[in-house]
Amino acid sequence: MREELLADAGPAIKQAAEALLAARRPDGSWQDHLPSAAISTATSAVALYYADPAGSADLIRAAVTWLRDHQLPTGGWGDGPGLPATLPATAFATAALRLLAPEATGDDVRRALAWIDLRGGMAAVANPERCALHVLCLQFLALAGLYDETRIRRMPAAVALLPRRLRQKVSFVVPVTFSWTVMQRHTWSFGPVLRAVFRLAEPRALAYFDELLRQQGDEGGMQESPLLVSMVCFALARAGVRPDLVDRMVHYLHVTVRPDGSWAVNRDLEFSATTFVAIGLQETGYAADPRLAGTAAWIEERQWDAPFPATGCPPGGWAWSVASGWPNTDDTADGLMALAGFGDRAGRPALRRGVDWLLAMQNRNGSWSCFCRDNHVALDAPCAVITAHAVDALHRAGGLGPRDRPIARAVRWFARTQRPDGSLPCLWYRGSTAGTAQVLEVLGALGLGDGETARGCRRWLLDNQSPDGGWGDGEGAASSAEETAWALLGLLRSGAAPGTPAVQRGVDWLIRHRTADGLWAPTLLGVYFLDLWYHDDLLAAGYVLQALGRYAQAVHRQEEAGRSTRPAVPMPRSSS
Repeated sequence: MREELLADAGPAIKQAAEALLAARRPDGSWQDHLPSAAISTATSAVALYYADPAGSADLIRAAVTWLRDHQLPTGGWGDGPGLPATLPATAFATAALRLLAPEATGDDVRRALAWIDLRGGMAAVANPERCALHVLCLQFLALAGLYDETRIRRMPAAVALLPRRLRQKVSFVVPVTFSWTVMQRHTWSFGPVLRAVFRLAEPRALAYFDELLRQQGDEGGMQESPLLVSMVCFALARAGVRPDLVDRMVHYLHVTVRPDGSWAVNRDLEFSATTFVAIGLQETGYAADPRLAGTAAWIEERQWDAPFPATGCPPGGWAWSVASGWPNTDDTADGLMALAGFGDRAGRPALRRGVDWLLAMQNRNGSWSCFCRDNHVALDAPCAVITAHAVDALHRAGGLGPRDRPIARAVRWFARTQRPDGSLPCLWYRGSTAGTAQVLEVLGALGLGDGETARGCRRWLLDNQSPDGGWGDGEGAASSAEETAWALLGLLRSGAAPGTPAVQRGVDWLIRHRTADGLWAPTLLGVYFLDLWYHDDLLAAGYVLQALGRYAQAVHRQEEAGRSTRPAVPMPRSSS
């Protein structure tokens, strides 16, 4: 088997690297692709129906057609085309069809309601344990005449009255909370006390959007998310307030719709994708390739040079996308690692600013969260993957080691967070492979690959390798390119020899599962907005290239050390 891998790994790296370089945009970045989503398509069409019914009539009709075409035979909708149906996706799509085209979609709606009934009916949709977006789902169903609006939970309007530093802790969901607070004030009945609270909250909520949109560009985007924009646009349009803000968001929905009439949950993750690919190319010997000219500069130019009031973070971070992404720990870490891989650390002031940003954002318990410090709300809670990336970035770009206090505190947090079976949980990806593998990787980078925490991670990964040689989520899902790559990166960086059977089988799985263009199919394993799933094509390709590059390097080091007499994997050479 090893001889076959030695013959195949080099050409696989070469083909993937050349395919990715050919896809690079003239400015040095990459454009990724997320799947169209029934939820975003439904909410965007409903938002346009309330905000711009005449001017957006063609888009609304196209969205209805797309939803009907992508209804599953079971009657429901999934988070992506052809994927198993989920309660949130089915609830939103059902409501949209009933509201926007009741006569033409009667049979579609009946099949969808039957699917929901088989899973517990509206009580299941209203159960936060089964549907994290239950309040939003129920509101859309109520507008379509399928639920009693008076039974929906009111938004916590008092959040808008909190001091800025406290309301920043609700970071990721503030736009929806504030806009729906305004909507409920104008469309619901309350007693005198709540009327007073909502009346005081509305000006502050609208001032928040003025500030946010001033900082997020002219298109009217927020978080580069058609889903989020549609939720806010719908709420303000239904409330009948601030048509200027509504018009900006209508514009954003017009520029982000796809030719087939659908929308994705996010327009793209172009900064994230660029860093994943850049690091993969660096790992495979392409850091100095002239075709990467401009990539480092593009990354540096995307660095935020001002604080971000919505979350309270300082200047110096990076966001997942241009225009209206939010500065966050994960993309700041990835940006730093990509820049450090291009060399000339002393000559890149962006590195120092990014390192300072990460140090300022560390939680008191030693971990890192996504947007805010010391937060335990929703997706802002501490996360093993985000903390691992922050530590890796501080090590690569800032030169910090295990004896430095920020790193030592994070290492202790890993030990406290690790489960008895050796795994670590993760907020932003499915299952346990992502957290476990990426913590193991950074522990190996720090020279702690033989420590107790690392041994537990390694044991869990070896115990949870799939029979086909790849890795899934550790909870029964099929092997994926992303999780197999993460596992290999962790094992190799923590000292596993390239000839280790688990490593050999994992590399073989990646080589065997290439697509026709030499890359890898993405898997629906990313978590977005609490209850939705997505995949990203360049996340898969970038991480797999990193893993194969790490494997090739390990073989070369083994050969150079004289531990093997077998021929090394031929590292690809640039054709430029």
